[in-house]
Amino acid sequence: MANLMVLMIDGVAADHYAQDKGRFPHFAALEARGFRIERLKSEVLGTSLPGRTSILTGVTADVSGVYGNKIWDGEVFRYANPDDIRVMTLPARAKAADMKVASIGMGMVRPDDTHIFHGPWWSGNFIQRARDAEAVPADASWLRVAMHVPGTEFEQVCADAGLPSKLPNIDMSSEAQKAMFGILADMAMFDWVGALAASPNAPDLILSEFLIPDIFQHNIGYRSDLAHWSVMQADAALGRIQRWLRSAGVEDEWNIAVLSDHGHSHIDKALQPQVILPGVRTQSEGGCLMVAPRDADELAMVTEKLAAFDVEPYPRTCVPAEMRDQVAIFVSPERISFEQDNLEATEPILPPKAVSSHGQRPGLPGDDRFALFAGPAVPQGSVAVAAATQVAPTLAMMLGLALDGFPAQPVFAPEAQVAAK
Repeated sequence: MANLMVLMIDGVAADHYAQDKGRFPHFAALEARGFRIERLKSEVLGTSLPGRTSILTGVTADVSGVYGNKIWDGEVFRYANPDDIRVMTLPARAKAADMKVASIGMGMVRPDDTHIFHGPWWSGNFIQRARDAEAVPADASWLRVAMHVPGTEFEQVCADAGLPSKLPNIDMSSEAQKAMFGILADMAMFDWVGALAASPNAPDLILSEFLIPDIFQHNIGYRSDLAHWSVMQADAALGRIQRWLRSAGVEDEWNIAVLSDHGHSHIDKALQPQVILPGVRTQSEGGCLMVAPRDADELAMVTEKLAAFDVEPYPRTCVPAEMRDQVAIFVSPERISFEQDNLEATEPILPPKAVSSHGQRPGLPGDDRFALFAGPAVPQGSVAVAAATQVAPTLAMMLGLALDGFPAQPVFAPEAQVAAK
């Protein structure tokens, strides 16, 4: 069975890829020789950490325990972290099967489940971000991720490949410089993936991600010129990985999966929960709002006030069963999101800071994402729609792992099985 690399491109919608495929020649070349999911459904809720967790686990959020970027811990909504995942992840399964595992910048992977680990370049800021309305203490899990040292094997692979083993040191005193750092960090991660995959003692499984398209779309707009450019950078970075593989003569030894964690959509207005629901414990997740009501009377009040803005209650089935009496979920109309970080706001509705977003009303097509697979274990073909839970068993099947414990089936049979039919 061939090796596998999983490359997550943050925030690329199914429609973005379908309508602008000509901008992404390396993505399209993978599709031409492999398999495409035209519309891969997002996890519920359709935000970043649930999306990553779904890719790694193949179970729904109520089972994995990661149902939002922040989850309720009984007292506050706090950032979910890799140790919150309640089931065995793909890297943990591979490591238990005596496979060599590397995670290069992939969010929600535990260092303990890998042999080579470099944390996401954004993990330091994720612990305490400037846009948080209130200070959020760093937890032990994200600190462990952010401070993990990749080790001598990683450094030696970088040295042999003529690559730096550390991220660039850039003065990030302006937003432009921060964006440039993100772009360079994303490119560095994919170069490291290519060097590892081409090395003599290559891992069996490599996971990585390319974050910048999500940031550019939030700040500048869905399918804007810079959004296109950011995804084109991800496409070019994939091309760099493939060049590493070709130079080492190992391209035919690798299966590749390229997919996004969620989609993106235009946003026209932003509801301000801190104005509409002062004093209520809330967490904004795109077009969804989580509420931890103190009692039934507060929940009734919240429901009534949100209804004035056409915001509706949503089933709590994505929340773990034992938490459903503590967390309520509401969804906004299409193209309207929730933003609660502006403590100076006095109006209930404002122009959005994030002019494109995700985590919309579950089922809306804007949150649908793309997925491509290619390699010796992958047949040529496509499927119109697939569930979020089908990704992890597909990846496990490509690695030759047992599919025990996955509730869904892979989206395709291995190439050897297809050829035998």
